[in-house]
Amino acid sequence: MKLVTRSRGLVALALLPVLAGCGGGPRPVKVSGTLTLDGKPVEGATIKFVPVAENGRPAVGLTKADGGFELTTHENSDGAIPGDYKVVVTYNPPVESAPSQSTEGAMQQVMKQQAQAKRQKPKYVIPHAYTDSAKTPVQQKVPADGPVKIEIKSGG
Repeated sequence: MKLVTRSRGLVALALLPVLAGCGGGPRPVKVSGTLTLDGKPVEGATIKFVPVAENGRPAVGLTKADGGFELTTHENSDGAIPGDYKVVVTYNPPVESAPSQSTEGAMQQVMKQQAQAKRQKPKYVIPHAYTDSAKTPVQQKVPADGPVKIEIKSGG
């Protein structure tokens, strides 16, 4: 009997690091919010939280029609790891393609649509300062006191 109990104890000790979490590092906390450009919601923008700390991990989200987003670090909508972040915003017009017979055909369609999109005026123009982590004036602390509001202006 004592041998079985001791074996269970050793197994429990061996599993302790696994049960404590992978890597033992901090876990993400839920982060959601809205993005506006000149007071209007931006749909289809990518929000990236770039950690200020060198050993930090970025989190990313995609805005919906109402400008709302949820951040992801490891798994969908799991949030961001607590810390200080620079916020980067980019926008690339969506590209839709019809089903193709081959991967090569699909890629050609996508490239063609991207070229057409470059010639057209984009729906949103995000000022360059917001698209560069070295220049962005937007910073955010995680965890936040409620939903995050990222308000950017055309004037940069």
